[in-house]
Amino acid sequence: MFRRYAIPLLVAIVALSLVLPFVALLALVPLYWIAADRGLPPAVAGAAAIVAAQLFDLDHWVEPVSIAAFAAVTIAAARFVAVRRELLAQNAAAEERLRIARELHDAVGHDVSLMVVQAEALAAVTGDERADAIAAQGRRTMAELHRVLRDDPDRKGLAELDTVLDDARQAGVPISLTVEGTPRELSQGLDASAYRIVQEAVTNVVRHAKGAPATVTIAYDDDTLRLTVADAGGSSTAISHGHGLIGMRERVSAFGGTLAAGPKDGGFEVKAELPYR
Repeated sequence: MFRRYAIPLLVAIVALSLVLPFVALLALVPLYWIAADRGLPPAVAGAAAIVAAQLFDLDHWVEPVSIAAFAAVTIAAARFVAVRRELLAQNAAAEERLRIARELHDAVGHDVSLMVVQAEALAAVTGDERADAIAAQGRRTMAELHRVLRDDPDRKGLAELDTVLDDARQAGVPISLTVEGTPRELSQGLDASAYRIVQEAVTNVVRHAKGAPATVTIAYDDDTLRLTVADAGGSSTAISHGHGLIGMRERVSAFGGTLAAGPKDGGFEVKAELPYR
């Protein structure tokens, strides 16, 4: 709550330290937030302000030197945590892109294979060299897909969600599944991505909702698959800054869909919409 007001809070503490020097150490807390969230230059400026306030009523040279040392350590620790968090986020995004690419491989590969078969049949009937060229190009494309993206033996779909829900229940989360509309056959890539989105959202409920009841809703609309995972309380808002949300956004964007995640009715809700085509 106070983190977003780190700069005004730092200014207030520095001003107060002009009268009560011993409160200067409290300024290290907003200084940490500034260094972690806003970068090095604002943090250095804040540290300089803290040290300058100590010089205003100097009793001993140790005071400003000590404050400067504490501020330097605070900034270094904050920047280390921030950079590490950014690197982890980048790695998570790269891993999710690779996994998504492998899942899309099946969907694209099926269509290309069908195109090759049809082109070969057309060439056999008409003798058209253009059909042969299309078939040859399709075979090269399939070979490249297989070379770049290996098949993932752990690929699952919405039919395997029971395992995810059972694991959540064993972890102490009362969770239910609701299916709306008439289930339809999904492409392999869409089915696998939908499974991963629900799996990640449920995992975050288990980690952060502290046993609050949760619901999973799968709605088969006319042209869109809608996935909703909601909990009734706890602190699952941690997902809004975590790696799980990165992966879900990558998957949703790959299908031209939308993703919304945020607090709702005292809990937290993740809602994804994935067009069938």
